[in-house]
This record gives sequence, C-alpha cells and structure tokens, in this order.
Amino acid sequence: MAKRRIARIGAIDPVYADAVFDSAPPVVEPPAARMRPPTPFVTQPAAPLRPEAPSQVAPPVASTAQIAPSTSSPPANGARSMAAPKAARAFSITLWPLHRHKDDLLALEKDGYRIDLILGAAMKSARQKFKPGPVYIPAQSAEYWTAYSIRLQKPVAERILLQLAESAKDPGAMMATQLLRGQVEPLWLDALDALIERLKAAVP
Repeated sequence: MAKRRIARIGAIDPVYADAVFDSAPPVVEPPAARMRPPTPFVTQPAAPLRPEAPSQVAPPVASTAQIAPSTSSPPANGARSMAAPKAARAFSITLWPLHRHKDDLLALEKDGYRIDLILGAAMKSARQKFKPGPVYIPAQSAEYWTAYSIRLQKPVAERILLQLAESAKDPGAMMATQLLRGQVEPLWLDALDALIERLKAAVP
C-alpha cells in the first residue's frame, strides 16, 4: 500500500488545494453598487401650480383703501435736501427790577397786590413797544433786586441780529441777549416805574 504524501509546512500542494476549493460551495457576493455621476446643481424656477377652477367665480370687490400718491420726489443725484435757514431766532431774556423798586413793591404786596403780576403787567406794556432795531445800545449798569424776575420771549429777525453785531463791532462773542438788553430793559423799567406810581396812587 502506497503511503500518502504529507504536505510540507510552508508549501502549498496545488492538487490538494484545487480539490478543496472545487468541493466548497460557491459564495455569491452581491454586485457592487454602481456609482452614479454627480448631477450638476441647477436652480430652476418651480413650475406654477394650476389652480383648480372654482365652481363659482365671485365678482371682483373694489378695495376701499387707496394709496395716496407720494408728492415728495427724491433729491437729484442723491443729494440730501438741506433745510432753509431760519429767518428769525427765538429770543429769551431775563430782567430784574432795580433795587430802588424793592420798597415800593413790598408795600404794594402788603396792600394785596402780587409782585409777579405787577412785573408781568409791566412786561406786557414793554413788549408792545419793543421793536428790535439794528443799532446796538449798550446796557446800563444797575443794582438789581434779584428776589423777583420776569422773562421776555420773542422772535428776532436774523438780519437784525447781524446788524446789531456789526454795530457793536462784535466778532461773534456776544449773545443775542447781550445785543438786545440795552433796547429791552429801559422799556420795561419805564413801564414798571409808571405802573408802580399808578398803583401807589390808587391805594387809599
């Protein structure tokens, strides 16, 4: 009896290997998924959906709200619209009675008169007479009684203020109150003097 050949370690017997692989059941492998070429991304407008025809068409309803046409037009060449310069400037000045008015005003207050109303009445009279002029009049130095004061508010034309500055030889340092005090204050003090004398004469 012939001895069977023993395969050496490290060597493969081609006859034995063929016999083993031929007798093994076949292994079925799934086919590899085919790679599709990438589709280029193209944005296309969606097709409008066709609305279903209504069973009954409603009559059009007129809109009650109407958009008013715009009357403003944009500036040419993108230039911003600039506000026109003001023709007048708001003028406000505070005035005080003189120290010599103190005793008379306090005496009238004891007789029932209100000092603030006396000052206001004198300012009302002075305001009617005040007409700003282009000639600068320096304010006179005086000793004021600062316990009470009155304020005058009135618009003054810009051209008058410019003329006053030129008349005062002012390079731009003086305020409107400084330019106008010399015109307003004498009118108010005269009106206050006349009112005080009239009220004193009316007191029994």
